[in-house]
Amino acid sequence: MKVNKDLADAVMMVSFIILVLVGTTTFDNEVTKYVTMGILGLITVAMGILRVIGSRQKEEEEAF
Repeated sequence: MKVNKDLADAVMMVSFIILVLVGTTTFDNEVTKYVTMGILGLITVAMGILRVIGSRQKEEEEAF
């Protein structure tokens, strides 16, 4: 599977920005806030991992 590095970057940046916005917003229910932040954090980390995988794929393609 080929990973599009630009797409991974874009999703990672958007999820991080939303994570910061959710973190600075006051919620009536703190559990909802923490669950939302946890999910966004996982998305950010997953996109970071995909970005690393995508950059390694590019290096392997250039080697051939």
